[in-house]
Amino acid sequence: MAGFRARLEEARRHKRSAVCVGLDPRFDQLPHRFDSLPPAHAILAFNREIVDATADLAVAVKPQAAFYELYGADGYGALIETVRYARSKGLLVIVDAKRGDIGSTAEAYAQAFLHPDGTFDADALTVNAYLGSDGVQPFLDVAAKYAKGVFVLVKTSNPSSGELQDLEIAGEPVYERMARLVDAWDCEAVVGGTYPAQARRARELMPRATILVPGYGAQGATASDVAVSFRPDGSGAVVNNARGIIFAADPAKAAQEMRDAMEEFLSHRRSEATPPGGIGEAR
Repeated sequence: MAGFRARLEEARRHKRSAVCVGLDPRFDQLPHRFDSLPPAHAILAFNREIVDATADLAVAVKPQAAFYELYGADGYGALIETVRYARSKGLLVIVDAKRGDIGSTAEAYAQAFLHPDGTFDADALTVNAYLGSDGVQPFLDVAAKYAKGVFVLVKTSNPSSGELQDLEIAGEPVYERMARLVDAWDCEAVVGGTYPAQARRARELMPRATILVPGYGAQGATASDVAVSFRPDGSGAVVNNARGIIFAADPAKAAQEMRDAMEEFLSHRRSEATPPGGIGEAR
């Protein structure tokens, strides 16, 4: 099986899309037709509708584990079934659980989320690398063995991220040091679209990584902001949008509009990156 990075890039090229749909369902915001169902069952039914509506327009979905853990065992069951259903529709699944711990615990997390016989069998997992290399290596080992992905938090999209991530240590911001580690680990990264200047620098430091970009839409990032996380040829990143798609009146239309907006902007970047008489990105 091809590695996760290659599979994600192939999906992006095939669908001409960089859309990742964030499956962050809030029970109290679901359509009223789900009111008669228990929360976890309603969430699963809702997710299936969203996956069906967006499977041809998105390359991946990103369920946020917290919205499932909220409902205990039933919630975990909804997450497991959501992963299975999305994968059955040809979508890659990035579970956003931000796990990270010492070696033996990290190994258990990696087995649960990334091992084919684990509880979730996701295609990729978000990881908090604050504990350093020995807290990340178990995830990298399992991912390499089973062609899965590991997205390490580098620069997050939340307003207070700079309290730590922008602090300078030994002459460079913490997020830059993390970006250098990600490049050394040769894994993927999370870089928020709400900080385009830092995102541009992170891309420079991580030329190989696929970047997962949160912050588009409701958090304020635009197509122009998130475009800096892509390579000049338009490859190397996917952009997450949760509320702007799943709670839209027409999720398919919202995903289509996002895809078109991103592709229009990226097409300009590709044309600018292609020298006269040169060859652009393979189609």
